Amino acid sequence: MRLPTIFALLPIILSAVARSPGEDDDFNGNGHGGNDDDDNSSGATPSTTSSASSSSGSSATLSTTSSASSSSSSSAASSGLTGQTGDSQCSDVMCVSAVVNGGTVSYILQSTSSSTLGWMAMGFGSQMANSPMVIMWTNSDGSVTLSQRIASGHVEPSVDSSPSRVATLLSNITSTSGATPEFAYSVPANSDTTQSVIWAFSSTNPGDSSTSASLQEHDSFGTFSLDLTKTLSSGSSSTDPASSSGSSTVPLLGFQKLVIAHAVLLGVAFLILLPAGALLARWLRTFSPHWFIGHWIIQFYLAGALIVVGVALGIAAVSNAGAQHLNDDHKRWGIAIFVLYFVQCALGGIIHFIKPAPRRNDTRTRPPQNYAHAVIGLLVIGLSFYQVRTGYKGEWESMGRGPAPKGVNEAWIAWVVVLPILYAAGLALLPRQYRQERDAQTGHGVPLGLMTAHSPLTRTVQVGEPVAGMRDVDGFSPIDDKRNDGVSSHGHGDPYADDVGLTTSGRRDRRNNSGGHSVSISSRHL
Repeated sequence: MRLPTIFALLPIILSAVARSPGEDDDFNGNGHGGNDDDDNSSGATPSTTSSASSSSGSSATLSTTSSASSSSSSSAASSGLTGQTGDSQCSDVMCVSAVVNGGTVSYILQSTSSSTLGWMAMGFGSQMANSPMVIMWTNSDGSVTLSQRIASGHVEPSVDSSPSRVATLLSNITSTSGATPEFAYSVPANSDTTQSVIWAFSSTNPGDSSTSASLQEHDSFGTFSLDLTKTLSSGSSSTDPASSSGSSTVPLLGFQKLVIAHAVLLGVAFLILLPAGALLARWLRTFSPHWFIGHWIIQFYLAGALIVVGVALGIAAVSNAGAQHLNDDHKRWGIAIFVLYFVQCALGGIIHFIKPAPRRNDTRTRPPQNYAHAVIGLLVIGLSFYQVRTGYKGEWESMGRGPAPKGVNEAWIAWVVVLPILYAAGLALLPRQYRQERDAQTGHGVPLGLMTAHSPLTRTVQVGEPVAGMRDVDGFSPIDDKRNDGVSSHGHGDPYADDVGLTTSGRRDRRNNSGGHSVSISSRHL
């Protein structure tokens, strides 16, 4: 594999200076070189085609297409780099390197991805909007196209007819062969000592040598910060940019911080709080009359607050990055799950606060909306697992900061295995739940209910008062309020039926011994 030649530029520059006036000087980023047309660099014509061995065409035009020369600078690789400054940074798919050469700065874009190289690009700035870009790709005839472009946001950039700094293809550094192809070019230096860089990588070749060719959206993108004052030496490991781990030290940009906050909040909400609320309902409903309080506090107040803030942060991150909304599956599914969550909350409220009028001889154990509530809840949690994975495996990696920490994926795998087991274990309590419901229907016992005086469906019942017409305290099915014996068809109307273990006679004893105290009955929730 051919080592990147970025830090071998100095000897080449020296040899270029020593050339005779008639020799081609495409390497000279200043645009001065004997008898070629480099002196016309001030005219930024849209495109010029030349080969590495030809002096025809201007090497300092806006966009240049040139044959990728295999002429090696490896003989200069062992030369010293004393006095040279520059820097290099790498992501998991490409490296960007810079060397300051007096009045010019030379840049090399090197592919390190296992994916087929379509095109590589870099821009001068910290975000896509209004950052001057240099986009490069190979053509079927072996030539390389260099296109300078600019964009108003996260949209396909258009050709920049008057770039602030004209880029010159370095054909004797550019190489399209080997496992790590690289493109090189130079631009006039400015006074910046630190260069903010955006980069992008695509595995789809434009299939057109025109500098205005249409581009498929990048597979990966990100940002770097290059220290142009860093002293280079031939003995340093930085002579191979692909071995650099600089990407791990690149400070987080504003939108990346928002992305992290978005991921943490929604990860906690969807993968911890919502499953916890579901497990609480599944495990405790047959043991405690207070399970529903914990269920709705976790599912609505705690998880809901994090979900709203987390989604807002995600939208803000996309806007801050100048990217498009709803342009990929993660964003589209995110909004869909967000809407589905509130549908689920609304359905839960309907089940709890709005109950159908009871009908005589109605023996249903629970209405259809209760089943729908359970199914939609599990669907939201299942989709959330998928959504979180596309976030840390796709969206995060596309920002060029490498893969998410290994522990994130390990935790996801562990939880996606353990959570269904915990829920399935809770299903073992279904026979107990159904038995309680049957006993309630026959009058031998009732399901545990939520006994509170604060529910809108609660009213005080005096001892001896008929309770016909009261709402079902379990939420499973309407009671038969046509009966006048004071006992619900499910046993739910009995103010003393708060203990599953009590029989009809037992509840009668409690009534007779109550001393006239009143009790409250409220609705329950599936």
